[in-house]
Amino acid sequence: MTLEVRVAALCDHALVGQDGKVTMVGIFRNITVSGLPAQHPRMYLVAILGLDQGPHEVVVRLMRPDGSAAMPEAPRIQVRAMPGQDVNVIVELNNINFTVYGTHRFDVEVDGTTAGSLPVAIGQMQKVSARN
Repeated sequence: MTLEVRVAALCDHALVGQDGKVTMVGIFRNITVSGLPAQHPRMYLVAILGLDQGPHEVVVRLMRPDGSAAMPEAPRIQVRAMPGQDVNVIVELNNINFTVYGTHRFDVEVDGTTAGSLPVAIGQMQKVSARN
């Protein structure tokens, strides 16, 4: 079975052009917040996958540093792989809640098998002290 993550990233915006090329803007791995709980208004998870021909189900799970699930409903995407072509998966994630600091991870599963993980570190913004 072919199951390869060719590219994976979190970014501020992503789209697929008419030519099938993926464009990502604002790629990141860290989110800095002023306090917890915190909500990230919008991000995109992009995964470019090499898969066997045919239909597949892609599931994206957000896991906390302790391994517990951080999203109540994991997005499920139905894709169809064509011979000789990568599969572009773009998931828009809105209002994601973070309740703990540390390195979370997005697990990308294909047909029930974890294809790869994408870490995202949640850190606290440094307080700026006022100078007199």
